[in-house]
Amino acid sequence: MMNNPTAETAFLSHSGEMARLIATFDWAATSLGPIGGWPQSLKTSISLMLQSPVPIVSLWLDDGVMIYNDAYSEFAGRRHPGILGSKVREGWPEVADFNDNVMKVCFAGGTLDYYDQEMILDRSGVPDSAFMNLYYSPVYNEAGQAFGVMAIVVENTAKVRAERRLQGERERLGQMFEQAPGFMAMVSGPDHVFEMANGAYMRLVGRRDLIGRSIREALPEVVEQGFADILDGVRTGGGPMSDKQRRYCLPAAPAFPRKSASSIISFSLSSMKPGAQPASLSKVTTSPTRSAPSSRS
Repeated sequence: MMNNPTAETAFLSHSGEMARLIATFDWAATSLGPIGGWPQSLKTSISLMLQSPVPIVSLWLDDGVMIYNDAYSEFAGRRHPGILGSKVREGWPEVADFNDNVMKVCFAGGTLDYYDQEMILDRSGVPDSAFMNLYYSPVYNEAGQAFGVMAIVVENTAKVRAERRLQGERERLGQMFEQAPGFMAMVSGPDHVFEMANGAYMRLVGRRDLIGRSIREALPEVVEQGFADILDGVRTGGGPMSDKQRRYCLPAAPAFPRKSASSIISFSLSSMKPGAQPASLSKVTTSPTRSAPSSRS
């Protein structure tokens, strides 16, 4: 908490660093003027902002004088404390145009929100991309006029980068699936929901609608023949397994819905465990020998 707060700085009764910095800053050198002349609406907004554990920055008057809380000081990196009391265009010159639009919209009474917004910011001496959820709203004075902007900043750079890495891995895995000479599919979860299947696998099962469906929904024929039980064993820790020359009655092609066919296949199964969520990977490793279809009336 601030030591020896005065009547002018009583609204800064907060234990963080920013309360002290705001109280001792030379506001007379800014368009806000000396702290003793600030309107109550400004003081109340700053007091509330300082209590928040979420990064918040406020932009005041037409030039967007910056005042922010302790969480935002961490977000700002090397820019703190230099940006305190600065005009937002000068504080963050690399995103000046973006902030110009924010000021324009909010001073006209509008609000803005952005999700996973990418910005190139210099917070460590080197410009780098950052991803944020941003929420902007106007602040009104005693006369009911917008005279400031309150901005909530939630950084999710790590999450977005992790999602992009995962998406890249999935795309590479999908390419590997498609280029594989055999029949390959990947199922996940206790219900063995199909996540991927290459073209050869789709042809093998009669081009059924697989992705996003459990094996019981998509291929009830093989479930009845015990294949789901085999997947259960692999998923729950039974380890990799293979089987050779097993006969399965596979789904007929959609063009011949009244015809059944059986195949003798060799397959191998192994468990994949991305993080804490295990998944089962089923891979048909040799081409099946399909018997001649028989027609039933």
